[in-house]
Amino acid sequence: MKKSILLFTFLITFSYINSQENKFATKRAANAVSVISSEMDLTESQAQFLQETLYAKYSENSLKIKGKNLPAAAKKEIFKNGAATAKKRLLEKFSKEDVLKINKLEKQSIKKK
Repeated sequence: MKKSILLFTFLITFSYINSQENKFATKRAANAVSVISSEMDLTESQAQFLQETLYAKYSENSLKIKGKNLPAAAKKEIFKNGAATAKKRLLEKFSKEDVLKINKLEKQSIKKK
């Protein structure tokens, strides 16, 4: 009985922690997808894939950097690796030209903010 209660408590806590989203990453990804969608003709599934990819990129970068007092060079390397990973994933669904255009529009969406 004691093990069951402990397991149940652990599962509830774990599911609560996992359900919390990175609000910054969600907002930034939604903004980027909005800008990209307005300039490119994306299907609903492509827009969803793009949203998930950008969210993963922003949230993973944030987790690696937040609260660690990293030097600028280390942060730059994390951002570079995150961009490379996102590019590889985008190449699964988009052409190389489309990925380059997506990256350009993503940078514009960040500057507009």
